[in-house]
Amino acid sequence: MRAITLAVSFLLGTLVPPTLQAAAADCRADTSHALVLSTRDQQLLEVLGAHASNSHTPGLIRYNDQAGSINKPILGNYARLRLAAMALRDGDTDFARQQLSQVEQNSPAAVDAALLLAESYRRDGDRQRARTWFVRIAARFPGNPRAVSGLVLAGDDWRKQGAMEQALPVYNLALNKVAENMKALQTLADDPDRLYRSLTNSVAGNSTTVMDQLVLAMVRDRDSQVLDATRKLINASNVRKCLHEQEKTLHNAIQHATARDLSNGAFRTAARREKAATEQEIADLQRVLANAPNAEDFQVRLTEARDRLQRINERLQRLGSTALPPELEERKRQMQTNKQRVETEIEDARQQVRQALKAQLPELQRFYRNLAGEAQLGKAQLLQARG
Repeated sequence: MRAITLAVSFLLGTLVPPTLQAAAADCRADTSHALVLSTRDQQLLEVLGAHASNSHTPGLIRYNDQAGSINKPILGNYARLRLAAMALRDGDTDFARQQLSQVEQNSPAAVDAALLLAESYRRDGDRQRARTWFVRIAARFPGNPRAVSGLVLAGDDWRKQGAMEQALPVYNLALNKVAENMKALQTLADDPDRLYRSLTNSVAGNSTTVMDQLVLAMVRDRDSQVLDATRKLINASNVRKCLHEQEKTLHNAIQHATARDLSNGAFRTAARREKAATEQEIADLQRVLANAPNAEDFQVRLTEARDRLQRINERLQRLGSTALPPELEERKRQMQTNKQRVETEIEDARQQVRQALKAQLPELQRFYRNLAGEAQLGKAQLLQARG
């Protein structure tokens, strides 16, 4: 039951992530949690994480009847899913289908809703419609092992009823799906970085692909650090994007400063020459006055030369130096430090994802191998009966 709560919390955190965005001003990762739960949301999560009980039914119904919550698009579907599961357990297939029909098709709960709907038809003895749903589910959610399991179940139903022509293609379809998913898992094993690139772009969570299913499996694992790693990846990736934008701004500022320096180069060269000549003139006048201290005209010329030298120095100061301004140098240094830090954070989070993937991959591969074995067994029994 805790797995349901973890999965729903993960979906809420990834599909509603406003505060996981990097701060635009300073590109610092926001460590606050995006997930804000009302009292009713929290109560519902407690119900979903507990053992199913009919005493929860009124509360589950009230949740979907209440005023909208920001989390209701996700939690409401899981509330309907729980209501339908309890109704099926009690044999009320009509009420179950009523609830399942209201689960949004693009919801992360859609695959479970579709499987329960197929099961409701099986409970009613409408195996034809149930099998149709199992085939439809496998087509829409090819990466979900339970969806592929439904194909094997549909094949078994047809085989047991003697419908050989219908059973064989379903078994073959199940085997093809298993082979495709095993190949996808091997691709992930060979290139685990595909998984964290997907995590960075947010996971839809409805198990349409093997990658989605693997993420959900890792989320449900008590020992997996994938939730923490995902937050780190999203934060660090947003910080990286922010730094990239700031780096473009800094580059433009440096280019502007460099262009301004080039345009001032000729004026600066002329001013330096004039300064050198003026300094030489002052030195010559000082030597003359040392030998003729009462020469008033030389004293006036010396005063004028010193005033001229001061104006030249002021002009050179306005023209600036050839080096970058200290403020730009500091920004450039800080940019390099920030970029190195965020790359380290991303690599640490990637390593966490790799470890979680390494732990979960064999389990899912084993599940598919067992599923292939069931399909092969059913197919062998079918062919034996035909022979």
